[in-house]
Amino acid sequence: MFEKLIKLVQRPSEQLNGRVLVHKDYEIKADTNYRPPLARNVIAQSILDKYDFIEFVNEYKEEQTKLFYNENQIKAVFNYPLVDEADYGDSFCVMGLRYTNDFSRFSSMLEKKMSQKEFIMMLKTLEPYIVGFDGKEIENMDIIEIAENLQATKNINSIQRNTQQKFTLDVEISTGHSEMTIPRYISFEFPIFKNDLQLKTRFEVELFLGGSDDGFEAVLMCYKLEQQKEEALKELTKEVQNGLDGVDSFMS
Repeated sequence: MFEKLIKLVQRPSEQLNGRVLVHKDYEIKADTNYRPPLARNVIAQSILDKYDFIEFVNEYKEEQTKLFYNENQIKAVFNYPLVDEADYGDSFCVMGLRYTNDFSRFSSMLEKKMSQKEFIMMLKTLEPYIVGFDGKEIENMDIIEIAENLQATKNINSIQRNTQQKFTLDVEISTGHSEMTIPRYISFEFPIFKNDLQLKTRFEVELFLGGSDDGFEAVLMCYKLEQQKEEALKELTKEVQNGLDGVDSFMS
């Protein structure tokens, strides 16, 4: 009876000579079978290569996994909420879209007045991607050689469009005086995205020539640039989706 009364007034702990003492009756015994619950498995990953992205998403995808894409990225959300089951939608893998250096160089030269030197440099840089002139596949015309040998200062006023809608220039070249025809349209084909260098897009570019004090000026116009970029993005997303069986995609 006396021990029960002591417990009623006994504090869980007290200080003795500066030390905190816990009474035996209040000690918590460790349970060796107790394990704290694991935190939710939240993934936040970034991957550049298309094939690596597909492989990673396939490893972690669930029933509710969805794809969302825009001009900046393709994003797989692993735990997207279902109609009858809420979730946080905070577990994801992102493939940030990056333009290739050649496409960035190409698009930066569009609608810009180029001197003869700049025009030649642009053609030489993108030569591997020139695939056609005036809607036809390349035959024997070397547009770079023509651009290098054009002496347009005296003869730029002779530029005309003939019945076939091409440029006809009466020009002086290094070997003498001759008449040459250069194309009105130049076709380029190259990959837009670093994410997939096998995915190529074809661009039709119209060439405009004009005179200047230093020679001639060239301007390239690509009227469907934004449309073709959007189509390339849709094609890239479709290829990713095809590699992820059962995952739907949405433009965000």
